Amino acid sequence: MKKKLLNLIELVAFLAVLAICILGASILVRRRDSDYKYTPFFEQAEEDNIDVLFMGSSHVINGIDTAKLFEDYGITSYNMGGHGSVMQATYWELIEALDYCTPKWVVVDAYMLEKNFKYLDVYEENAGAGDINTQVEQLHLNMDAWPLNRLKIAAVQDLIQDKDIQKEFLFDFIVYHSRWNELTDNDYRAVWGNQDVTSLMGSELRREVEAAPYFSMDIEQGQTLAEHTVGQEYLMKIIDECQRRGIGVLVTYLPFCADTQDKLAAGSAGFIADMYGVPYINMLNTDIIDMYTDLNDTAHLNASGAAKVTDYLGRWLMENGDLQDHRDDPGYDAYRQSVLARHEENVEFIESNDDLYSELEMLSLDDVSCVVYINQGSNAFKDNTCIDLVRNISGTDKIRLVSEPYILIKDVASSAIYEAGDGESLQGVPTGLGTMVYQPVEQLFRFFYSQENPDLNYLYDDAYANFDIQIIAYDRESGEILCHKYFRSYGDRYRAD
Repeated sequence: MKKKLLNLIELVAFLAVLAICILGASILVRRRDSDYKYTPFFEQAEEDNIDVLFMGSSHVINGIDTAKLFEDYGITSYNMGGHGSVMQATYWELIEALDYCTPKWVVVDAYMLEKNFKYLDVYEENAGAGDINTQVEQLHLNMDAWPLNRLKIAAVQDLIQDKDIQKEFLFDFIVYHSRWNELTDNDYRAVWGNQDVTSLMGSELRREVEAAPYFSMDIEQGQTLAEHTVGQEYLMKIIDECQRRGIGVLVTYLPFCADTQDKLAAGSAGFIADMYGVPYINMLNTDIIDMYTDLNDTAHLNASGAAKVTDYLGRWLMENGDLQDHRDDPGYDAYRQSVLARHEENVEFIESNDDLYSELEMLSLDDVSCVVYINQGSNAFKDNTCIDLVRNISGTDKIRLVSEPYILIKDVASSAIYEAGDGESLQGVPTGLGTMVYQPVEQLFRFFYSQENPDLNYLYDDAYANFDIQIIAYDRESGEILCHKYFRSYGDRYRAD
C-alpha cells in the first residue's frame, strides 16, 4: 500500500514537472509581438486607469499618440489598433478588452469598412495565398495575448473558418514550437515576466516622410458604398455593444491618401454613425494634417501627423467627453513614464537620424529646440517637400517669401520662433543657447554666435564650408547641444555628414 502511494506521489510530481516544462516552453517560444503590445493594457485595466480605447487598424496604431494625449490633456487611453485589422477583428478585440475594463469612450476608426468577407482565412475573391497568410499572421497580434477561454474560442471561430488554423490561435504552441533558432534574450526573460513591452500604451510612431502623396477625385456629398458589407455589419455591432454598456462611441476616419472606394467607405461610416446617433469625424479632405509633411507613406501618418490628429481628438474629447485630466493625479505614473519614454525616443531619433526629411519632420515636435540654416544657392529652396517641412516647424510662410539664405530658430523653452531671410540679421535673440546674433556675410561665411561667447561661430567650420544645410538641435531645458548636422544637396537628394 505504501509503495503504491509512493508511486502515485512520484507520478503526480512527474506530471507537475512535465506540465511546468511544457508551460515554460510554450511561453519561451511564443512570438512576443502581442505580449509586447498588450501587457501594459492588462496592467492599466487592472488599475481601472483607462478612460479611452482607440480601436482600428494600423491607421490607428500610427495615427494616435497616447503619450501625447496624456501629456497635453491628461487623458488616459490605450491604442488597441492592430496591423491589418478589418472591422470584425476590431470588434472581437474590443469584446476581449471590455472583459477587463470599462472605458468612458471607445474611438473606432472605420478604415476598411468596405471589406466584405467573413473569414480572414477565406478573404476576398481572387485573393492569393500570400494575402490570406498576411491576414492570418496579422491577427496573431490581436489575439495571442488573450487567455484561452470561451470568449477567445468564440472570437477565433467567428474569424477563422479552417479548423486547423483555428487551433493555431487556441493553442499557439502549434505554430510557434519551431522558433527555437530565433530565440533572443527577450524570449528567455519573458518566462519570468520581464520581457520588453511597449512604452507608448500601444501606439507606434513612424518617422519617415512621404514626399509624393496622391489625391483622388472627391465624391458627391452623401455618397456611400453600393452594398452593405461585413465591415459595416461589425461597425454596427461595435456601436451596439458600447451603447448597451453605456460607453460613449466616436467613429472616425483618419486621414491618408484615400482613393474613391475609401471615400465611399467614409461616407458609409457617417451614415451608420447618424443612424445610431453617435458622433463622427471624417478627417479626409480636412486641414487637420498637411499631406505634404505628415504622412509616413501614402497609407499611414508619421509622428508629426499623429501629433496633429491626437491634438484634434484630445480637444474634442475634453470638450465633449466629460473626461478628467489625470496629469496631477496619483496612480498614473505609468502614463507619466510613457510621456518621458516618448520624449527620449524622439530625441534619440533626432540625434542618430541622417535623413533630412525625417529630421525636419521630428523638429516640428517640441522634444528639442533647434536651429535650421539653409545657405544661399541650396537646392533645398527648389524642393517643395523641404520647404513644407520647414514651414511645419515655423508655422509661418516666411521661407516662401524671402530670398536666400534663411535661418530658423525654434526655442521650445520660451515658445519663441525667430526667422531671417535675404540679408536680414537677428540681434540679441534670447534662446537656450544664449543671447544669439545672426549676420549673413557671404555665401561661404556667416556669423551665428551668442553675446556671452562671441568667439564661437556655430555656422562656420572649415571642414563643412561647402555644406549648404545645417541643423543644430539643443536640449529644450538646459540648452546643451545634442547634435550639429550638415547636409549637402544634390538635385533632389541630400547627403548627411
